[in-house]
Parts: sequence; structure tokens; C-alpha cells
Amino acid sequence: MTRVHFYKLPRAVQERLLDSLRGRFAPHPILTRPGTRPLAFIWLGISMLAALIEGLLYGLGFGKAESAMSIHGIPMLIVHCLLISIVAVGILNAASARVRARALPFAPGLYLFPYELIDARAYELGVHPLTELTHVSSGLGASVVLSFGMRRFSLPLADASRAKEAIAVIEAARERMKGLDAKSRFELDPLEPPSMVSPIASQVPLKLETPFWDKQRWVFGALIGIVLGVGVHRLRNTLSDDRMYAVAHQKNDIAAYKAYLARGKRNKEGVAQILLPRAELKAAVAQHSVEAIDAFIREHPKTGIQGEVEAARRAALVEEFGRVREAGTLGALLNFAEKYPDHGIGQPFNQAKHALYSRAFDRFKTEAAADPEVVDFVSRLLIYSEKTGAHKTDAGLRGPAVQIRFQRTNLGALERADTAIRKNPMFNGVTSLATRYFEQPRLDPYEQELAKALAERFSKSFPPEILSFEPGPRAEAEGDALPAVTTPTLFVVYKVDWSGGAFASKKPRAILIGLFFFFKTEFAIPSDTNTLKSKYTAAQNIPHGILEQQPATPTPGTVETAIYDAMTKGGFDEFRDRYLAKWFKEYEGKK
Repeated sequence: MTRVHFYKLPRAVQERLLDSLRGRFAPHPILTRPGTRPLAFIWLGISMLAALIEGLLYGLGFGKAESAMSIHGIPMLIVHCLLISIVAVGILNAASARVRARALPFAPGLYLFPYELIDARAYELGVHPLTELTHVSSGLGASVVLSFGMRRFSLPLADASRAKEAIAVIEAARERMKGLDAKSRFELDPLEPPSMVSPIASQVPLKLETPFWDKQRWVFGALIGIVLGVGVHRLRNTLSDDRMYAVAHQKNDIAAYKAYLARGKRNKEGVAQILLPRAELKAAVAQHSVEAIDAFIREHPKTGIQGEVEAARRAALVEEFGRVREAGTLGALLNFAEKYPDHGIGQPFNQAKHALYSRAFDRFKTEAAADPEVVDFVSRLLIYSEKTGAHKTDAGLRGPAVQIRFQRTNLGALERADTAIRKNPMFNGVTSLATRYFEQPRLDPYEQELAKALAERFSKSFPPEILSFEPGPRAEAEGDALPAVTTPTLFVVYKVDWSGGAFASKKPRAILIGLFFFFKTEFAIPSDTNTLKSKYTAAQNIPHGILEQQPATPTPGTVETAIYDAMTKGGFDEFRDRYLAKWFKEYEGKK
């Protein structure tokens, strides 16, 4: 098989071939089959395949923020341009095939001549000499099939019954090919040039006439692919970005917005500055915690929703303040203020704080004895406490400490009793002297026990973060003046004195005296000259029951120690009950 370009043939050969193809002059075709090559359909198929692949690539990752292909990069831009170029080139080549087929000066088809089979379905002719014919047979229906090696051509017959006759004619033509001379070959081969050419006939070969775009269809296809590829790439990314944004906005959660920021670009600033912070702020608000809002602020120091952030923190502070106020303790309020120094609650916070002091005062009044002087003093004491405020200690939050301090006066009051005891016949020596049983070290435990008892009872009526009560250092005697105070202080000033009577016991042998315990109290508040004062005298007679319990011949000093210890305890206990009766209803019956 050889290929012959029709438009490159000499004009005389072109004209002779056209006459034969049209059946005007010999040689005439034995069989023909009109039609063109399926080149246009092949190119259209290629275009459709490329368009299908382009469509699949277009949708790959479209609008899916979790996909790395959601936004196509430069490599995909090249692929888009290439595929669209293939689509364009395929369409142009299909159109070119149709245009060139219509431009042919002969009817395209297969032509079987006595010398060869000419495939004239395009301007490039396929010439198959019958000498290369390998097989001829009848085909399906009314047709004859010619085989030239691997190539097969089916030519139609007007009547199926004439297939054998057609085969015989073709076989005969093939046999005739052996030993042909030039003249015989000219009679059988339409492509054989004539021996003589008319001098007046044109010698210019026929030329292929096609539109201007036909010759540049590959260039045009590439340009179309580049232009449309860039446009499709940009449009596709824009629509995909908008789709990702729409999906994220619809879900309206942190994960969706973060996924968009990982891929999207067009709405990145709005998502990063507004939508994502808003979603994260919503999650923080849902925790009902100021800490969650503060953590959000640390993570997002600058956003486009600063007003919302401030409002959310304000709301969280108000909510937290509500819980603190509901807890109803000063400690909770002060911890709130310390934790959030910029809480800005203002008047409600001050009111809540004052309410705790008012509540403490109201509670005290329900327990207080009917002494308006005490109630007034407590009112001033709580005003001082509120003004001073609480402070942290190792034991927790504590209000101003109320110290309970003792001062003993007139230390020589019992010396008169010692003089009288020495003159008594029952005098047993120094063990009988009363003063030795009232030295300060012996009285310290009673002071400590009394201070502890007073502190414990007052502490029951006042929360420790409002007022705390504790023993304080002894107050040194400086005449009748008490030392200045820097914290609320309850001074207990007392002296032990002889009642004037004495009792002599034979068994056990002892000389004992009656006692008076004189107590004065003064409750002072710093910078407040109006103190709360009281006086009590506890007379203590000799406890004969305890005396009767002593052995007949005791160790020296045993009887005196037991008796005077009991009298001292009785005096301090009586003072305790009578003083507390001034304050609390529960002690009124113990006066």
C-alpha cells in the first residue's frame, strides 16, 4: 500500500483520476462504496473524553474544605489548560475533517479499479495494488470483502446473488496484473499519467481550499485551551471557595471554620477575624466560666468582635457574681474580687458585700440579750470590720481580729489577809499565806481558759471572715489607763481581794479566807472613743464540800491549793456567765 497526496499530483493526473472516479472515462471502477473516514467522529470522541476528564477534575474536591484538591494549584491549572486544549483541538479537527471532505473535487469513498483499490475517503489517497490482494470473499449481505494483508475493505453489491460473479471479476483482474506493459497499465490504472497532455490545458494542480483557521487549528486549539483553562481554573476555585465558605457558615462551628481557613482564601479575613472567633466565643460562653472567656481572649487578643467579647465577659462575670452572691459568704465575694480585680460590678458588688455584714448583724440581734448598748456597740464593730476588710491567713480568710486581753491590778490586795492569817492559831507557816496561791503564773491558766471560752462563744455569732476572736497579750498596768488599740480589743481588768472573813479548820488543819473577784471590762474599737464598759464582782466563799474531801493529815499546801483553785475557777466562771449574759439571751438565766 502506498499513499498519494491528491493535491500534489500533476494536474493531468488529477484530471484523469477525477474522470475515472466520476465514471466519465476509463478505467471505470468495478465496485465503489461512498463515504468518508470516521476522522471527525474520532476527534469528537477524543474531545468528549477530554471534556469528561475535565468535568471529573473540575469536581475533584469541589467545595470540600477537608480535601487538598478543594483549591486547584498551578499543576492543576496546567492540566485544565491541556484538557480544554484537547477538547478545542478535537472539535476543530472534526470540523476540519468535514470541511476538507466537502472541499474534495470528487465524491469520497472506496473505489476498486482493475489495477488497484483506491481509498479516496480523504485527499490523501490509500492505493492498494491488486498484486497485494491476499484474499477476496463474499461478506455479510450483498458485499464483497477484499483483504490486503491485515487491511480489510467491504464493498457493497447491488445484488447479493452476484457476489460470485464479482469475486470472479476481481480474481481475473488480479491475474491480469502479471506481465502488464505500460499501455495495458495505463488502461487499468487511473493514476498512470497520460502520454500526451493538451497544450491548452492548465498545468497548475488543483489546490485544497479551506477556511483560514483550518491550517492553524492546533494553534487556535492551544490558545483556546489556555484562555478557557485559566478562566475555568479561576472560576472553579472561586466557586469552590464560596461553597466551602457556605458549608462552614451553615455548620457554624469551630471545626468547620478552621477547615475553611486551612484551604479557603476569598473569605479568609472575615472567617479569621469574625466567624471563627464568634464560634469559639460561643463555645467559651457555653462553659459558663470567666476563665473560659479569658482563655479565649488570650488566644484571640485582637478580633473583629471585640464588642461581643467584652459583652460575653461582662455576662460571665455577672453570672459568676450571681453564684458568688448566692453562696452568701464574704470569702466567696472577696475571692471573686481578688480573682477578677477588673470585674466592674460596682454598686451591686458593694451592696452584696454590705448585705453580708447586715446579715451578720441581723443574726446577732436574734441571739442578743436585751441590752441596746451592746447592740449599738456591735453595729459600730461591724462597721469597723466592713471598713477594714478581711485578710488572708494560713487558716483562711479572716476579718479583723478581736483580741481578748487581761490586766490584773492591785497585786498587793491580799497582803492584809496574810497579816491576819499569821496571827491565827491555825497558822501552818508559809503554806497558809493566801498571796502565794494567787501569784500570776497560777492565774495564767484561768485567764487563758476564760479567753478561749469568750472567743469560742463570740465566734459562734460571727463568721470568721467578718470578725475573728483570739487571746491577746497581757495588758501591762499603767495606773487606770488602758493601752491604745490598733485592733478591736476586749480588756478584762480584774483583781483578787480578801472578803474580810477567815475560816479555821482543824481537820484538816488550815486557815482559809473568803475572796472577792472584781472584774471590769472595756471593749474598744480603734478610732472610736465610745467603748463598751461593764463591772462585775464575784464573791467566793470557802467551798466546804471540797474541804471535806481533803485528807485529815494532808501534805502541806494541798488543802489551800484545792480550795483556792476552786474559788478562782468559780470566780472566773461566774464572771464569764454574767458577762456573756450581757450579750446573749442563752446566758440570761445564769446571772
